[in-house]
Amino acid sequence: MKLMPLFSAAVLLSFLQLSCKKNENPVTPQEQVAAKVQMSGQEAGISSLTTGWTLTPYTYTIQTPHDLPQSDRYTYSGGQHTFWIYPDDSPHTPTSNTGPRSEFRMKNDYLLGKHQFEGDVYIVPGSTGTDVMQVFGGVSNSTSFMMKVFSANNGTLKRYGSQTLMTNVYNRWIHVNVQHDADNGKIYVYLDNAHVGTFDDRGQATHYFKCGTYNIEGNRSETRWKNIKYWKNGPIGVL
Repeated sequence: MKLMPLFSAAVLLSFLQLSCKKNENPVTPQEQVAAKVQMSGQEAGISSLTTGWTLTPYTYTIQTPHDLPQSDRYTYSGGQHTFWIYPDDSPHTPTSNTGPRSEFRMKNDYLLGKHQFEGDVYIVPGSTGTDVMQVFGGVSNSTSFMMKVFSANNGTLKRYGSQTLMTNVYNRWIHVNVQHDADNGKIYVYLDNAHVGTFDDRGQATHYFKCGTYNIEGNRSETRWKNIKYWKNGPIGVL
């Protein structure tokens, strides 16, 4: 009789673990629950950049060439999203005139407030002229921020094609935090927990976060992303 409580607890723990795994893996290719509020700061990955922020669940879609099976340009396994494109890939819809993409589109549309993207990216050598993370939405342009990789200096991350954010980015994991103060039109970018730039956004519009691979100047571009989180309403620009 004394073994029954222990047995019941073990069964309950196994059920909870299976439930968590089910939430973390894609159920359909187009829209899935991709984040859950964790029970503790340690589980949520709270750092000085996310202290005081609210970890927020979200859904997402995957955008890949419209004339290929999604699995030809995107996979998900063990918590890792892998995206790759080639120069002659079709756009994500038949009517689009945009470049090749295999992208994660977070469905966190917002107009105002304070919002933060967090994740870890691995950029495969040879990826160049490729946008790896975006804050979509702007007035003067379609985006407020793009983080783009180029091949110089063993891989260089830039804001669009101008300000250098980091060099030697190939073949290693890089921690990414992008904070958007949409109330005041400012974007703060942190790589490996170091502040690498503060930029004006491009006007008040409907915004959302994206990551993966978009556009290409080489023969093949590939990025891998994991630990993607969405945070809201915290202190901006605090380390």
